[in-house]
Amino acid sequence: MAGTRKQRDRVLALVRDSLEPLDAPVIARTLGIHITTARFHLNALIDEGVVEGTWLPSVTVGRPRKGYIAVGADPMATVLDALLAQLGDTPELRRAAGVAAGRAWADGLTGIAAPQDGVPDPVTVVATTLNRLGFRIASTVSSFGVHEIRMCNCPLRRIARGAPEIVIGIQQGLIERVLERHSAALAAQYDVATTPDAAGDCGITLRLSSRVPSAN
Repeated sequence: MAGTRKQRDRVLALVRDSLEPLDAPVIARTLGIHITTARFHLNALIDEGVVEGTWLPSVTVGRPRKGYIAVGADPMATVLDALLAQLGDTPELRRAAGVAAGRAWADGLTGIAAPQDGVPDPVTVVATTLNRLGFRIASTVSSFGVHEIRMCNCPLRRIARGAPEIVIGIQQGLIERVLERHSAALAAQYDVATTPDAAGDCGITLRLSSRVPSAN
């Protein structure tokens, strides 16, 4: 039992000393342990409340990788809070700043090309982009022209803890701009709304609602 605790403490020390999230394969290689053992200790540390999981952008096509960070170990947290406080004196102003940041984020993405024929599926466009950036999709539901995409992890959650309105704005601006870059027709057909998940299990719900043509 003492050996297990000692090994777990080594895993915790490695995570705490890292300036960025670590995934289980990196931890296993660094400590010379099996990846299953690394995951066992990481899950136990999560249960103890000293480590938390996050989703990292995938380096290849596929699902994001799971990373781990120490709870409360971010040395830049105070600076980040100070920066966020400069984005506006009200939640409305901070959300608007987030929207602008999200659109700028989307403009910096490469590999987005407009389809040659027709209008792409909005759910596919959004889900593909979110997965690429490290968001984890929990479910997608489409009904009567409304598409809801629920996420169970958001790489922006550190910001969301103190300023959820900024993250909501970032997500909204990001998706709006991604839709525009894929297809002007697609962007014209859908509004994007982001709302916090009341249950706390998922970061947000993206509601892509088909715009009703205005009567002339």
